[in-house]
This record gives sequence, structure tokens and C-alpha cells, in this order.
Amino acid sequence: MKKVIWVFIALFISAVGAIYSQPQADSLKLVKLEEVVVSATRVSRGAPIAYSDVGEVEIKKDNAAKNIPFILQTLPSVVSYTEGGTAVGNTALRIRGTDASRINVTLNGMPLNNPESQEVYWVNLPDLSNSLQSMQVQRGVGTSTNGTASFGASISMQTAGGKGGKPYADLSSAYGQYNTLLLTGAAGTGILKNGLSLDARYSYIKSDGYIRNGKVDHKNIYAALSHYTDNQMIRLIYMNGIQHTGITWEGISPEMVSTDRRYNPAGKYTDDNGKERYYDNETDNYYSNIGQLIYTRYLSHSLTLNANLNYNNGFGYYENYKVDETYEDYGLGNQTVDGKTYSTSDLILRKLMRNDFYVGSLNLDYKVGKFGFMLGGMYSYYDGSHYGRLLWVKHNENIPDGYNWNRNTAIKQEASAFLKAEYRPLDNLSLFAEVQERYIDYRMRGRDDDLMDLTNKNYYNFVNPKGGISVRFSNYNEVYGSFGISNREPLRADLKESLKGGVARSITSERLYDYELGYKYANSFISFSANLYYMDYKDQLVQTGKLNDIGYKLQENVPDSYRTGIEFSLAYTPTGWLRLDGNLTLSRNKIKNYTAYTDVFDNADNWNLIRQDAEFYKSTDISFSPKTVGSLSITFKPFEKKDFSLSFINKYVGKMYYDNTSSADKRLQDYFVTDMVASYTLDANKIGKFDFQFFINNLASIKYSANAWVYTAHFEDGSEIVDRGLYPQAGTNLLGKIRYRF
Repeated sequence: MKKVIWVFIALFISAVGAIYSQPQADSLKLVKLEEVVVSATRVSRGAPIAYSDVGEVEIKKDNAAKNIPFILQTLPSVVSYTEGGTAVGNTALRIRGTDASRINVTLNGMPLNNPESQEVYWVNLPDLSNSLQSMQVQRGVGTSTNGTASFGASISMQTAGGKGGKPYADLSSAYGQYNTLLLTGAAGTGILKNGLSLDARYSYIKSDGYIRNGKVDHKNIYAALSHYTDNQMIRLIYMNGIQHTGITWEGISPEMVSTDRRYNPAGKYTDDNGKERYYDNETDNYYSNIGQLIYTRYLSHSLTLNANLNYNNGFGYYENYKVDETYEDYGLGNQTVDGKTYSTSDLILRKLMRNDFYVGSLNLDYKVGKFGFMLGGMYSYYDGSHYGRLLWVKHNENIPDGYNWNRNTAIKQEASAFLKAEYRPLDNLSLFAEVQERYIDYRMRGRDDDLMDLTNKNYYNFVNPKGGISVRFSNYNEVYGSFGISNREPLRADLKESLKGGVARSITSERLYDYELGYKYANSFISFSANLYYMDYKDQLVQTGKLNDIGYKLQENVPDSYRTGIEFSLAYTPTGWLRLDGNLTLSRNKIKNYTAYTDVFDNADNWNLIRQDAEFYKSTDISFSPKTVGSLSITFKPFEKKDFSLSFINKYVGKMYYDNTSSADKRLQDYFVTDMVASYTLDANKIGKFDFQFFINNLASIKYSANAWVYTAHFEDGSEIVDRGLYPQAGTNLLGKIRYRF
């Protein structure tokens, strides 16, 4: 903890020193420097890339106790899902069928993905959306960004700061079913005459959750100290997230779904009297601290500098009750208690992780005449450790308290640089090109959970070129095309599995060739776009449908696969009282010449692995990749002079397989879900505004599961066991929200 404190003190001193070494502002005309903060990871109007911008009003409009995946669920090709059945707790998203570990996420231009899992766990930054002023989602390879490779999409987020020249306050409270409670408070000084501004926000979320043990207890703090002059901006940001969440990653069997959709096996055991009980502290916990120092300056009329420092500190653990565990698996011998020798025992374990993530980036943006250039670079250093402790063992002869049976550490360093160039030879013609180089040094050592030696070194050097063209035929019509290459290293979990005996093939890096062709039309009352894409993968890592013991999605390389589809988007305002927003994605997602491997064991009593059987598929569907995804939002404003609106938000997700065999019994059914939001704003003139909202989620109480896992085992006698887990989503549930702001 001392390290965390000293890093933030250093950032604060740096910020204060920089502020007071500069002349104070005479005006606020350059507040647009805000946009420079994220310019390296975003594209602007006319770029030959499929993207969606989401502003602060849209982020907060229909948001009550929702994590970011559910705020983005109405965007093209997005599928959001949750373990616990509601939009709080553990939530995730896929875009174009690619999972969260393949989606690059940046916060103020700095990488947010965990370097080892390459995923953002939104639950670890509760209610982050209320601290944001904008987001941009790019589909496909997109533009070069910092951190994890964009292998299907990227999300660029920008936090709030400054808020114009006036002080403000924003208080809200929401309450709904499953005892869901949200309390938030935000305030800011606005930009003062000396150029300083201070923004702060606190958020608290608590809920019992839909499924048993789906409880959440989350807190989030955000603070930003900014200073503006006519030609520069300096900002110091601190974010703190604390999450305590019930374990929900196990899922439930299809048979149990039909009996009790809210069942959760986590923590279940049988006591000495043969009675079923649950361990109450079956929880996942994480403490996150993020500090950022952002510096942006106009060096000249044509040249802009953006330099950032970022520090992420994380500590987390989960606690499990395990039934009938073998001592040998924990490096222990049999235990003799009261004259009886035991080889197995019930126990309570805690698996912990600590990590420090340091990032520095520098960008120079030069624009003159018809030319624009951006040069940038980033260096990051990640130091992480994983270890496990036994808190309690039922049959204990000589096991010490807090026995540590495993520990492994990792150092991951990345250095990257990019050059972007834009040329506009004509007013209606834009040419775009860029190249990025990423170098990764990833080293692990120590023992894994199953006492396997993880010591290994991995080095990767990737070159990612991109290019595109955009042509405007009038003020309303635009056609664009682009091509890009992205390379990506395996996850920690992928490398771990490749080290284990009996795997069918080793794990390697993967490559994507992304082709995009699009058309856009927009006037004062209608906008329409169509985007055709073809994503050709070499050695793509796809989900097998199997999870490891803590919910990580196990993957394997497939030599040849592709995703192709077309995305339609429409926004139409035929009258002042009606607005329609919709999108539809039709896609085909295939693996060519795929071989599926199934574990074969001696029998269901001993589970000794004998071999792996292979089954060949000439062509098969990629797991978790629905052919059809669509959204339609209908908003009514029936009273001309009243700030009242009624919205119906509809989401359709087609059938998808949860392994790569295209087997009908390993498929999630399609679903169509409607949410309703009623909003009314009361303008109380001098004292501010009151917003009242009423939410009905899953209006028709559709029974569906949005995610699943499966594992199939064969035995020498020809029998098989198929284990699977589904994640049922909540039926109709209500929530009300009151917000006061000035």
C-alpha cells in the first residue's frame, strides 16, 4: 500500500508543479484541448472506419445501475450478457462475436485491459459510466491504439472534467427489485478564473442479485483536478473501485434452469448430518486504484503535444468452499485425525492476485494544409502475482494456518510506436494510412494452482499496417473503404493450458486481415449507414466452450477462420414527437478444416486421462457468434411543451453455439427482449432540475440465457458425460430513479 501512496503523491506533486510554473489563463477559448486527450485512439468524421460515438447525454439517459456493456448493447453488433442475471455484477460484451479479451479498451487514451487476461472486468470499476463524458466504439481493426490489440473492436472512453465555466452538482438515487440500490453524488467547481477546476464523484451500488448469491456491494470514487491556460491543459485523475460480488461463474444445468432459474451451486456442501448447506462467503473481491496525469499543449498553430502517465494498482481475491478435495493436489500428504487417515477433505481456499501496471505515452499531432500526421509511442510495465491460501481444512493434522500451496509471478513489458498520416487532395476526398509496431516481453515463473511449473519466456514483435479512403459525393453521401492487419499474443490462461500435458496443439499468436467497405447518408431528419466487413483470421484463438476452475474461457488456435457480414444502422426522426434508432447485423462466422478433440478417460470413478479423440469438420460455426444481431429503440415525446419521453428498447440476438462443433444440443436459443424507460424532467428554474425515471427491464419477462459453457468427456467403455452451465437472465424487473442537478 505504501507503493500506491507514494506513486500518487509523485503524480500530485508533478501536476501542482506544472500548474504553478505556467501563466494563468485569460480566457477559456481552448477548452477543446479536451478532445486532444483521446485523439490518438479515436477517429473523426470522414474516417474510413466503422464506428459509433456515444456522448454524455446518451450515456446517462437510460442508465440506472448498469455496467458499460449494457449501456452499449444498442450499438451495432454488440451482445451484452451477465453472470448474475441483471446489469450489475459481472457483465461482459462481445462485438462481432469477439469476446472482451479481444476488445481494446482505453481510458483517456491509456490502456485499461489487464495485460495478462487482456480483458476489462467492468465489475472492478463500478458505475464507471457516470464518470464519463464520451465513448467511441470502433468495430473491426480500427485505428492504432494503446495496449492490447484490437481484434474485433476497440472502446475509447474519456472521463469528465471542467464542465464548462459554472459550478455544478448532480445527485441521484435509484431503487428496484432484488433490493437494488444506487446512490451517486457528483460536484464540480467549473473552470475558475485562475484556470483551475475540481470534479469529484462518489457512487454506491448494492443488490441481492437475481440468482442466489448474486449479491453486489460496490463503491467508486472519482476525482479530477484540472488546470487550463490558453494553450494547454493539465489534469490529475484518481479513481478508486471496491467491489464485493457473490460468485456466479459456475452457471446451472439445463435441467435446473427448467426447475429453478435462480439456483446457484456456488458454496454448496453437505454437513456431517447429511444436510445441504451453503458457505456464505463465496465471494469475489477486488480493490482498484487508478492514477492518471494528463498533459496537453498546443506547441504551435499546427503542432499539438499530448503526454500521459498512468498507474493502475489492483488487489483481489475470491473465496471458495471446495468439497472432497485431494490433499495431493495442494502438495500435502494424507492427514490422520483421531486415528483415521484421510486422503481428501472439504476445505475453504482463497486465491489472491496483486498487480502494478505503469504506462507512459507521448503523441505529437501535426496538421498543415491538406496534410495531417500523428506520431505516438507507449511503454508499459506490468508486475503481477497469483497465489493461493487454505483458510480452513476439515480434516487437519498438521497443516498450518493460511497454508500457501502455490505462487507464480509475471512481468510483461510492451513498447509500441505508430505513425498516422491523412491527406486530403480534394475537399471531398480523404486518404488515410498508418503503421504500428508492438514489441512484447512476457515472462512467467512459479507454480500454478495444480503445482505445475509455469516458468517460461515469450517474445512477440508485431507490425500492424492500415489504410483507407473516404469519398464524399455531396453533403449527404459518403463511401469509404479500408484494410488493416492486427496481430495478437495469447492470454495467460492460453499459455498455461499449453504447458499442460495432453494438449492437442501448442498455443501461438494470431493474425487478422480486416476488409471494410461502407456507405453513409445523413440529412437533418434521417441518417443511414451500411458497412460490409470480411475478417480473415490466421490461427485465431476461439473458445472451446470449456471454463477453467475460476471461470476463464479456455481457447485453442484454429488455422483458418473468418467472420463476414453487413451492418445496417438507421436514425430517423419523422416528427418532433417520434424518433427511431435501429441497427441490424447479418453475419457468417466459420472455421475451415476444424478438428475437435475430446478427452477420453479410463472410467468415471478414476478419471485417468488415456488419450484424446479427434473429429474433423470441413466447416463449422465459431462459438458465441450469432448470425443475426439487431436493436430497435422507439422514443415518443407526446407533449410538445413537456419534457416527457417514453422509450421502448428492443434487442434481438440470434441462435449461437457454445462450442465449435455446431451441435444442436450445444446451442443457445435466440431471444428478443424489450425494456421500457419513462422519463420526465421538472425544471425548477433557479434551484435546478429534477429528473424522474421509471424502468421496466425485460418487459415481456422472456426466459432466456445469454451465455453458457460445456465440457464433454468420453470413457473407454463408449459412455460420455456432458457437463454444461447456462446463465439465466432475470425476468421482468422494475426500478425507479430520481436525479437532481444544477
